[in-house]
Formats: sequence, C-alpha cells, structure tokens
Amino acid sequence: MLLETRTADGLPLDVLDRSARPAVAELIADGLVDGRSALSGRLVLTVRGRLLADAVVRRLVP
Repeated sequence: MLLETRTADGLPLDVLDRSARPAVAELIADGLVDGRSALSGRLVLTVRGRLLADAVVRRLVP
C-alpha cells in the first residue's frame, strides 16, 4: 500500500478495509487525494498528497 499510493496509477480502492472508506472522503476534502480518480475506483494522490504520502497512508491503515 505504501508504495502503490506513490505511483501515477495509484491504489485500487477495493483493497482498503471498509473502515478506511470515510478517511478517503476526508483526504479528498483535504486536497490530498484526487476526487475524480476516487470515483473511478483508484486512490491517486494530488501533488500536495504526494508531499504528505506517509500521513495519507497512516490515515488509511486502521
């Protein structure tokens, strides 16, 4: 998960636990995750999200 979030293709949302789903919405609101990609089923970091990638992953892991 840690490496896949850093790629241009991002992470498939279906690999996340259900408990992490609300965090995805918060990350989109915070400008760390691209909302359009999330609607397509992928978690792709924004430029700001890439700078804070470790913090993003910590919020996704229960």
